[in-house]
Amino acid sequence: MSMKRLFAITLCLLSFSSFAQDEDIVATIDDLTIKWDKQAEALQKYSGMKYYCTSEKYRTNTIELLDRIHHYDTVLYNVVSEKYADVKDKEATATLKDILTVETDYTTPNFKAFLKDECERFAEIEEKYDKSSGSDYYKEVEKLEKELAKYVINVTKRIDLIDEHVHHLKLD
Repeated sequence: MSMKRLFAITLCLLSFSSFAQDEDIVATIDDLTIKWDKQAEALQKYSGMKYYCTSEKYRTNTIELLDRIHHYDTVLYNVVSEKYADVKDKEATATLKDILTVETDYTTPNFKAFLKDECERFAEIEEKYDKSSGSDYYKEVEKLEKELAKYVINVTKRIDLIDEHVHHLKLD
């Protein structure tokens, strides 16, 4: 991680600290998790991918939702780090570890890159295969759905896990 990025993250953490104290972060994370679970369900299907690839508004809304999730994960990371800095708490440690995983492995740019590749694959399927020709088209659609499901399910599991953690921590 570059020094500039580390500095920017530290600055964000400090500025989010006072914001987090004024807001019910647990309720916000619950709300974002519910919204993501619904969005993820659609993105795992070919029809959802088609909508993502062809609708700029839907694509923008999806990315904005992920950005908000990452924002509140960062806020939560800061709150948990401060509150449990001097205490060895297994739940706090697990929460921080899971947040770091989301913030490094499943960043918005990584997600966008994955979906960009999937949109290219979607366009290729739509261009190369004729629905009416049958099995080849449906085999390709099935392959794409499997790739989508695998990635989106991994993201969703991590987001849901962080939501579960937040309910086991005392953040008051």
